[in-house]
Amino acid sequence: MKLHCSVPAYSSCPTAVFIHPTSCNLVSVHADQQIFEFSLKQKEYTEWSRQLQRQGLHPLWLQRDTPITRVTFNPKNPAHIVLHDTFMFCIIDQSLPLPEAEMKLYNQMLLRSLPQPLRLRESHAFKICKNYQHLLSVNLLEDLSLVVVERPLLDIVSQLPAPVRQKKFAT
Repeated sequence: MKLHCSVPAYSSCPTAVFIHPTSCNLVSVHADQQIFEFSLKQKEYTEWSRQLQRQGLHPLWLQRDTPITRVTFNPKNPAHIVLHDTFMFCIIDQSLPLPEAEMKLYNQMLLRSLPQPLRLRESHAFKICKNYQHLLSVNLLEDLSLVVVERPLLDIVSQLPAPVRQKKFAT
């Protein structure tokens, strides 16, 4: 029970933190949408994290207003990071290049329509799915099945006790 290392301080509050089970890298996502990966073994940011901070995240990623609520990892591929918030989940493939500011961030439909040689040129690390509403959990199983749990907000609110549901303003 002794301190191993300290993670560098950052001005924005973390919204999701998780340690990769095989690489022992700590991935943290903050309220300002920044993503950091810190190696607990080497006690420094990973090369991928440094490259991400040098290049910067895509402007559309930074404009999102919902915080990431969970970070998980692909058990079969340590280069895949799975993030989710209330309305989308994202698989970050660290083996692919980061999206440039002029590239389309939400490019999955475009990639499907392109021939194979063009797909490689247009592909980037962020694979985003926005087909769900009110995500409670997103997780990858060992057989590579993706489990997505969503629940309509009205169902959740209807089961809250009356004092919590009660409108206090503009009634």
